[in-house]
Amino acid sequence: MTDNIVFKKIDDDFAIQLLEILNNDEKLQAELGTNDHNISKEEFINHNNKWATSTNLEIFTIVLNGRAIGTISLSHQNLKESKAQVGYWIGSYYWKNGYTSKVFSKILDYAKGKGIRYLSAKINEENIASKRIWEKYNANIKIVDNGFYANIILPDIDGKG
Repeated sequence: MTDNIVFKKIDDDFAIQLLEILNNDEKLQAELGTNDHNISKEEFINHNNKWATSTNLEIFTIVLNGRAIGTISLSHQNLKESKAQVGYWIGSYYWKNGYTSKVFSKILDYAKGKGIRYLSAKINEENIASKRIWEKYNANIKIVDNGFYANIILPDIDGKG
């Protein structure tokens, strides 16, 4: 059931739960291109902090019924130009249940509340599920190199797009 899905700031408990997924989910590791990794909590936190600084990033835990199942982020935020990039991953056990689509809708609302109108992502050509999520929200999708470039223009607060 997708009604119990939210995103929250990453705390210590969520970090440990996310590491369990990252270190043990071979399907997810293959998708992320991170095979044979055993990441410590410190490495995870340091990586996220460095990534946040270098890309003007906000990263959140995707939470289902109180348990971390993945992350979603807004990176490359430029509030002057009202734009940002969206990235996400969830553990393979949770794939094909609508969770990512539901939390994607919530991050769109969050971005809109920050004044962001232009959202984009690069999607690997094999990741058809991710492409479908963007299509569900009327993204403009172009084929580039070995994947897709998706962008969405969110309506203004007054509903104009």
